[in-house]
Amino acid sequence: PEAAYGLTKAMIRDNGPCFLFAPVKMMKEAKGPVALGECLPLNKAELLHKASEDSVKAGKAATVLTYLHGVKECQTAVESIQEEGFDIDLIELRSLKPLDMDTIKQSLSRTNKLIILDESTKSGGVGATISARVSEELFDLLDSPVKRLCMDDAPVPYASSMEKAVVKRGSDVIEGVFDICTGKW
Repeated sequence: PEAAYGLTKAMIRDNGPCFLFAPVKMMKEAKGPVALGECLPLNKAELLHKASEDSVKAGKAATVLTYLHGVKECQTAVESIQEEGFDIDLIELRSLKPLDMDTIKQSLSRTNKLIILDESTKSGGVGATISARVSEELFDLLDSPVKRLCMDDAPVPYASSMEKAVVKRGSDVIEGVFDICTGKW
């Protein structure tokens, strides 16, 4: 709730055009206090979880970029990832344009591995654009190819039971971290 409120407040005060994507399902689930009157920067990502130095030194850490529902999925997966002996820098992309490349660079300079959990399709999606930018601007920081966890190029089913089968979840992040940290990309 704090991010949605702070970003909305900042958008109202901004002179440029802004879009806030706030899925109804997320708004119904999110509850909590907000700092009234406080604006959040429109161009900054948020580091929600920082991988331990031990896991970074051992090469068992990865940077995970996500947004919207992916944030909750990743937050619930962190404990399982740690139980497997790995860890993540979890970054919530609160703005997709402009994209906060500084925060991504800081994290990649530590982990050297990138996973993008994306709600869109493999072709032409948000993850594809982020992956391209990272490959162009931060390639020297990568020890492995970027791992994109996104939907196949197919329409999203209307039935929620079928949607769960195509949208990537926390379990996919756990598997992705294992794959990228063990060289099974």
